[in-house]
Amino acid sequence: SEEAEILGAYQGRLWYRIISQKSEGGSLTEGGGRAWFWDESEVVDGGIQVIGKCLADGIELPLLKRFTCSASEGLLVIYNGGAVIRSDLEIFDGSANIGTIPQGTVIPRADVLERRVNSCCVVRYRVKYESVGQGWISSRIRGGKEEAIVEPAFPSDEIDESSSSNNYECPQQCAQVWLDSYTNSIADSSDHMDSFAYRIDDFEEYKTLLSDSVIDDFSPKESDSFLTALVGLIADFSTSGDGVECAFKDILIALTCAVNRYEQQYDIELKPGNGNLAAIEVAAAKLSELNVSLPPVKVLLARIAMLRAFNRRAKYALPWLPLRPPQENSAVLGGLSGIGASVQRAGKSSSTYQMEMWFQASSIGGRIRSCRTLFFSSVKKSFLDCIVDATTTPTPLSHDEYELPREVRTVRVNRLRARRAMSSTDSTTKKKHSVFSQLQLELRGWSGAALRRGHVAKGHGGQKRAFKVKLIGEGVNDYSGPYREVFADAMREVTEEDKLGLGAIGVLDPSPNKAADIGEDRSLCVFSCGNIDGDDSDFCASKQQSRQLISDEERIIRKNYNSYVIVKNEGARDAEESILFLGKLSAVASRHGTLVDLPLPLGLVWRGLCEENADTLQTLKEVDVMAYRQYEEKGSNTTLTPFFALQQRMLNSFAEGISSILPLEVFPIFTGVELRDVFCGNADVDVGLLQRVVEYEGYEKDDPVISYFWEVLREMTTHERKLFLQFVWARSRLPMKESDFDAPFKVQKDFKNCGGSANAALPTASTCFFSLSLPEYVDKDTLKRKLLYAIKNVTTMESDYVTNEAEVGEGWRGL
Repeated sequence: SEEAEILGAYQGRLWYRIISQKSEGGSLTEGGGRAWFWDESEVVDGGIQVIGKCLADGIELPLLKRFTCSASEGLLVIYNGGAVIRSDLEIFDGSANIGTIPQGTVIPRADVLERRVNSCCVVRYRVKYESVGQGWISSRIRGGKEEAIVEPAFPSDEIDESSSSNNYECPQQCAQVWLDSYTNSIADSSDHMDSFAYRIDDFEEYKTLLSDSVIDDFSPKESDSFLTALVGLIADFSTSGDGVECAFKDILIALTCAVNRYEQQYDIELKPGNGNLAAIEVAAAKLSELNVSLPPVKVLLARIAMLRAFNRRAKYALPWLPLRPPQENSAVLGGLSGIGASVQRAGKSSSTYQMEMWFQASSIGGRIRSCRTLFFSSVKKSFLDCIVDATTTPTPLSHDEYELPREVRTVRVNRLRARRAMSSTDSTTKKKHSVFSQLQLELRGWSGAALRRGHVAKGHGGQKRAFKVKLIGEGVNDYSGPYREVFADAMREVTEEDKLGLGAIGVLDPSPNKAADIGEDRSLCVFSCGNIDGDDSDFCASKQQSRQLISDEERIIRKNYNSYVIVKNEGARDAEESILFLGKLSAVASRHGTLVDLPLPLGLVWRGLCEENADTLQTLKEVDVMAYRQYEEKGSNTTLTPFFALQQRMLNSFAEGISSILPLEVFPIFTGVELRDVFCGNADVDVGLLQRVVEYEGYEKDDPVISYFWEVLREMTTHERKLFLQFVWARSRLPMKESDFDAPFKVQKDFKNCGGSANAALPTASTCFFSLSLPEYVDKDTLKRKLLYAIKNVTTMESDYVTNEAEVGEGWRGL
């Protein structure tokens, strides 16, 4: 299968161009990168039907002079057999013969709609004939004697320049006529929002509006960053999900309603019913962050138009611009590690002291990174996706399209043993038999190129993969569900805690806020630093004990260099290896569209990866509010505390793991929040978002059982919603917006359990295809009880085949 770019529709055909193959490396066999088309009869029986009209419907683009009939009185059919009318400009097997115009017939000029030259250099006319409708006729017969089929009705008047007032010589003239007709039509449109109130007549007015468009108490960059974020939020609720491609009318409605609400004004004609309610709400919430007067809506729209134009150009320019030029890393020009990384490199250091000590050469990359907030998130994500596609390892196709190629190797995972291990009290057993450890062992010798595969097999729901998963003892075929499941299981294990309140498998530990159940965010984890004796005192900024893991020499070196000498011990080395693999696993999941539940701190990790400046005290407050209060009272410098230094050290390993799978150099154009969303998606399971992408099979949206289902989902806790998502999709995070879903969520009627047996049945799911099979329960309480029981107690996937005794024994074998 291939990926294609839709170019548009013309004369009943859908034109497209193949841009890449799902096989990631196979040759392009159809089209060869050229434009090609589907005839509407190939797409749907009876042709494509127009289901809605736009404002430009019925406004035709005038033809250039060379494409019109030059004979003043039309065409005369002179061929003995008449003029054959065909359905297409080109004559091929698919073009239908729809009629014949008899010899001697005069086709009036008004019925000669278009003149073209086809690929065989034959002049063809698109004509309208009463008995058959519209079609194409040829001016002559190709081949043989090349006999003429039609000729001008009166040869003496064959070319009459004055016969038509619409002799357009250049395309700009045709475009201007179309624009004038369109402008007149929308002026008379009753459903069009008084667009002339926001119309800009000339460039001088536009420049004046731009000069007045900066929000009070904001710098121009801060004002533009705010508007960029505002447009991005509105665009998230559009069909495209892109701030560049989103209809300007949608932005106009949402912005006007939000500004009116902000200024306590309400326009009757711009009531929320005219736009997307969710987009209006998020826009109003964003404006509520301000405490200043806003410029007029027309002024804001002018600035937004400029930002959209800037992003439209940036979308094509970013691949050609250097984001990390070599001179930034030069020791002569300020690099701190010879030709290595610069001072703000991911994870190396968070000290602003170093940036003051070294000269940083100005560069295009540096200016792009400093303007990261002016780019729409969709533009940056599109840029990252382009690089991911370009760095994908090619995978040859298998002879059998339903079989995976031999290059896609199988990874064996024993989840049954892993669950027994994680329920034990022995930390060594957990570290040895967890799904995370099994994956680490299986993938130990794999190169980054092997993990950068993106093969999509037929019948696997479009899921990209680097390997095939074999779940031992479960009898499940990997049609994408098991592949996503192992990532979710591994991430769940690294965040689990043991009885001592530490990480169960020594990869992540609970943050001090989580351990003490204080602070704003009590769900965050921090990197484990290899404390092998089980005492976490050295890793919490508020519990620094006597054992010194960072030498005095290291403290001095860290003031001037990003690479520093560390005190080595076996526990630290094991932790670094595990965190490096965690980075690889997270990057592979992100590369293949699987969002992971990885609750890492924004300041310590995600802003570090994208080299975004972060306030040190606020970063400390995010993970340890008690230590933050102590440092705030004393005014101490937190940069060199053992806690921060050790977290930065482990972040280096995490970044190293990511860098072999994803382009780390691109991360600085993202903000920390955006980068976290790329990896983790939405931390909360948004029921409203899920409801917007649902499809029903056997049910209608107004059926009682469907109403019960959505009510139960809304009443669930966040943990229960994640269990539900794991149950139906083998992942615990939703994408951020509707346009990011690769497939709809399907709710299917369970026809096997109907009538009286429905209340006794449990709901089932197909994780490979994101579908839930729901019996028709008689009441809400029954549905809630059955659904909660299913998501909390189903620990294995639905079997596709009967496993043999040897495999069952291996899966359930004792530890």
